[in-house]
Amino acid sequence: MEKYVFYVKGEATKVFASSTLSKEDIQKLKQDGFKKYPLTFEAESKQEAIDKLNENTRDNMDSLGGFTATIVFISIFSVIVFALIYLFN
Repeated sequence: MEKYVFYVKGEATKVFASSTLSKEDIQKLKQDGFKKYPLTFEAESKQEAIDKLNENTRDNMDSLGGFTATIVFISIFSVIVFALIYLFN
């Protein structure tokens, strides 16, 4: 299995096997405005690494969606409780 790294610039993403990148390649990517994505993935192929990144991103978005829904519920509930306290006091 090979470790794959991702370099991101806006919506552009480049995927490389970490063993194929030289210091000059990394420097050129940085000069072009690319930043290294903080996670690396072990995979059999470049496509499998991309699939793992997409799965990780989906999992993070699902978690964030659940967190946001919880915060919205708590906020609405708090407003209702404060409104009831104000009305009946």
